[in-house]
Formats: sequence, C-alpha cells, structure tokens
Amino acid sequence: MCETERLAMFRFWREVGLRMDVRAIPEDYTEFERYNIDCERRHYRFTETNRRVGAATVEMFASWFARPLRPLVRQAIYALLDDAVIAGFGFPQPSPAMRQLVDGVLRMRARLLRFLPARRRPRLRTEMRHRSYPAGYRIEELGPPIASRPDAAAED
Repeated sequence: MCETERLAMFRFWREVGLRMDVRAIPEDYTEFERYNIDCERRHYRFTETNRRVGAATVEMFASWFARPLRPLVRQAIYALLDDAVIAGFGFPQPSPAMRQLVDGVLRMRARLLRFLPARRRPRLRTEMRHRSYPAGYRIEELGPPIASRPDAAAED
C-alpha cells in the first residue's frame, strides 16, 4: 500500500476502535503500529473458536472462485497472513515459495493496472450482485426488521 492508503486504513480502524470504546489507541500511525505489535505479542493465542471463525472466513473467500481453484486460493490467503495470525488461527504455515509467488503475482497485477485507465466511478460492494441481494443493498437497510430489534422502542 502507498502511504495515503496506509494512513486511510489506520484512521478508519482507529475510529472503529474508538467507537467500540477501546481505550488508549494511539493517535499517530507509527505509535499505532507499535501498539498493534505489542497487543499481538500479548494476546494472540490459538483457540478452537479462532480456528472455526478463521476457517469460515477463508472458505467464504474461497467460495468466490471456481471449485478447482479453491485449494490454491486457500494457500494464497495463508501466504498473505503474518506468522502470528497463522498461529492464532491454527492455519498451516505457507511455504516460502508460496509467499514469494503471491507477492510476485500481486506486484505484477499492480504493474498491469497502471496501464488501465483510472476508474471514473468507485466500485462499491453495495452495488455488486450477491446471491442474497441480487439488486444490491444499502447498508442502513441491513439487519432484522425494526420491530424485532431490542432498541426499536427507543426509535418510536
């Protein structure tokens, strides 16, 4: 990622943390990176629930590809993850060759994309076709009907 993308991601996830009432989140990217690494060292541990959530997430991504490609997609996902994350989810350790292959493919894709014209409109996930939402969706419309939500009385 370029510096602008790194900072945008930092600001987004910092705001998510603040809204979750996570305290002592650093205001600066460099400090946040140190905070993150320290937090990983202290708290990342394997649990069976981690494995189940991680496996479900990997399978969700893999399902977007044709069945014969899914084993390769899984290996590529593992190759993108840090060792601490791999250990915390109980995923298999990717080979150095797979890590290099994935890195090389992503770099080649980036170089090729430079030759394409810039997008004129953003590609929004909410406008993409999904099995559950073939016509797209609006985030604020997701979830159960208002009458069944616990906070519905407060909105009336």
